[in-house]
Amino acid sequence: MDHILKINELSKSFGDKSVLDNLSINIERNKSQVIIGGSGTGKSVLLKCILGLIEPDSGEIFFNQQILNKKKRADIDFHSKIGMLFQGAALFDSLNVQENITFGIKKLESNLGDLTEIAVDKLKKVGLNSSVLYFYPSELSGGMQKRVALARAIARNPELLFFDEPTTGLDPIMADVINNLINEVIEEVGATAITITHDMESAKKIADKISMLYKGAVIWTGDAMDINSSNNPYVDQFIKGSSDGPIKINPND
Repeated sequence: MDHILKINELSKSFGDKSVLDNLSINIERNKSQVIIGGSGTGKSVLLKCILGLIEPDSGEIFFNQQILNKKKRADIDFHSKIGMLFQGAALFDSLNVQENITFGIKKLESNLGDLTEIAVDKLKKVGLNSSVLYFYPSELSGGMQKRVALARAIARNPELLFFDEPTTGLDPIMADVINNLINEVIEEVGATAITITHDMESAKKIADKISMLYKGAVIWTGDAMDINSSNNPYVDQFIKGSSDGPIKINPND
């Protein structure tokens, strides 16, 4: 099986609080992997470790069979191979749509016409046209901001796409629109996708594989279609959104 990412026994603590606990997970190439779990289970910390924003205490991360550390990320220009859709879109308020989309590729393209062409092409892929090129984020609805952020994420035709709670703050209809767009761009760009979310409707819609984290470790992985019959009490409780079950909520978390 071809894995673009392999994560072996990753651990990370902050003070006396363990967030990742010997976590291991393999990400298949050209698949959409969704990682679910409640607040404080380690989803965001895992993502930051992969991106190199946080150094794990122990464990290894492999990208295309090469170990990922600070030097290797620089040697292979890892960040040029990835795209990221942040929670809340995270567009630059002072830049217009065209500038937001091409922000990460300006150093690669010296001709402004080329940058505009790239922006128009990526907008088309997310269902927008050139009429919004020179709008600023404050002039866009929440759904349009998400689309522009998605266009920015695919601007470099990345190998890996990361989605951090992509439907947060959207109404159910717009959330479904964004889920459909995510599926479309994953297929068109030909990228591997890793999504962290607690939105089960979104997870089921965009995932090939779903993994659940609990207390910093993977407690279940399977095909998206099998999650309703996982026979795992933690997974069952989470997808039902029930307060009854093995997952206990700590009011201090």
